[in-house]
Amino acid sequence: MSEKQEPAFNLVPEIALLAPLPEHMRNRFEQALLLMHEQLEAGLSWQQIAKKSAISAFHFHRQFSKLFNETPGRYLSRIRLQHAVYYLLYHDPLSVTDIAQLCGFASSQALAKALKRELGLTAKAVRLMGQQATPAQTTVLLDKLAHPGNAGSLEKQLAEALPCTLERLDARYIKEIASATTDWDQILDQYGEQSVGLLGVTPCSELEKSWSAINTQIARMVSQSEPYDIVIPGGAYFCCRAYLLSDVAYSQVLSTLFDKAQTAGYEIDPHGYFIEHIEEVDMAHYGGITMQFQIPILC
Repeated sequence: MSEKQEPAFNLVPEIALLAPLPEHMRNRFEQALLLMHEQLEAGLSWQQIAKKSAISAFHFHRQFSKLFNETPGRYLSRIRLQHAVYYLLYHDPLSVTDIAQLCGFASSQALAKALKRELGLTAKAVRLMGQQATPAQTTVLLDKLAHPGNAGSLEKQLAEALPCTLERLDARYIKEIASATTDWDQILDQYGEQSVGLLGVTPCSELEKSWSAINTQIARMVSQSEPYDIVIPGGAYFCCRAYLLSDVAYSQVLSTLFDKAQTAGYEIDPHGYFIEHIEEVDMAHYGGITMQFQIPILC
């Protein structure tokens, strides 16, 4: 019998912040967070969310502000803007008006004001970043929408403890699948639980290019006897596993993994492939995913 794998590192600030609460109170706050994240289009106020979660507005505001280091109104505005930026970066067919409505903004003008106030950018500028920016530049943008911590973003603080290990992996044979996108959120919408086992395979030589110039293949692993498209060479890989719920956390994991590889003195194989692997999809609780990331290392 194979040894049970350890749980993935949690990079969801909400889970970490609610952990100290008694179970009955944690459940109510979890319900409030689900309403905030899943009913953005309804444009609910934080007071309405507190009422739907059976928490008095006074207690909700006081306890939420203490736990989250920001008011529930500020949190809700930040989450709306996170989603809006995601749509602007990765959903070209959606108009700015459509995005504003999907994210609970009163109008496209209200979204424009929030973008200018929080990021100093227009919707058009954010949309251009989806094509012209590099992954590192996108990480800087998303970090501005991260959860506030005592010293920098909470996602960044959590990621400092991200366990990363150097492992030797065998050669792998992969078969590309038909996918109109390399965006994991859209892939999850398309495949659901069948996303488990999917790989993102990106040549390391392209990682510092703009998004439009990066050629990532979405694929599944197959046996050597089956038809395959790419061979991922065996060798040393610097790896980590994390449970994620947002683009902010996803970007922070990648940034931290590469920073830790550099700090450890590892040299990335420019001819190898950077691998992203969906290990698990949480369909029952928070809706996050467990992913493994692997950087090929020259030894």
